[in-house]
Amino acid sequence: MIIGDSFLWLHLPKTGGTSMNRLFRERDLAGVAVDPDDTHQKHDSVALRESRGRWRAGERKRFITVRRLEHWLISDWLHKRRHMNLPNLDFEPVRSGLFYSLRLGGKWVAADWWLEYFEVNEYMIPLRLEYLKEDLGRKLLPLLTENIDSFKMLTRENSMPKKDHIGFPRISGDDLKRAWKCNPHWKEWEDSVY
Repeated sequence: MIIGDSFLWLHLPKTGGTSMNRLFRERDLAGVAVDPDDTHQKHDSVALRESRGRWRAGERKRFITVRRLEHWLISDWLHKRRHMNLPNLDFEPVRSGLFYSLRLGGKWVAADWWLEYFEVNEYMIPLRLEYLKEDLGRKLLPLLTENIDSFKMLTRENSMPKKDHIGFPRISGDDLKRAWKCNPHWKEWEDSVY
């Protein structure tokens, strides 16, 4: 989570969070706190963070980065194979819109779980991963207390080069229809944002 005086950014996994954290950490902006990358707390929901103590989100504007469902599902699956010691993780459940949740004890869960966990609704401001520089400049920069012209240095971290995706399974059009049926909240969210 990134917490500013007037905003907070929620870290939905596999949506550019490491890049966002680095961006804000490097600028060391007054009134902005960034969770460490090596803690599970970086993926806290507002409700979970508030339940741990006295901190309250209050009236801060809430931001979250969005990504198209099919790309999120594949990225999450690839990440778990590469970084979480699950090289044989099955792809078939992914084709139906499920992700493998270590947080929930190692079971397959609909991607909508994350949107419910973060309480994504029409009041949360989405930042599209594919247009992150533009969306940050338009939606989040005006809330910063320090004058920052742009986030020109935003780089994609923690992502696999495209050439390494060769040979990996894909999500077909029929797969995507099943995935959307399994994740109606994500489908509605994606349609409203894109």
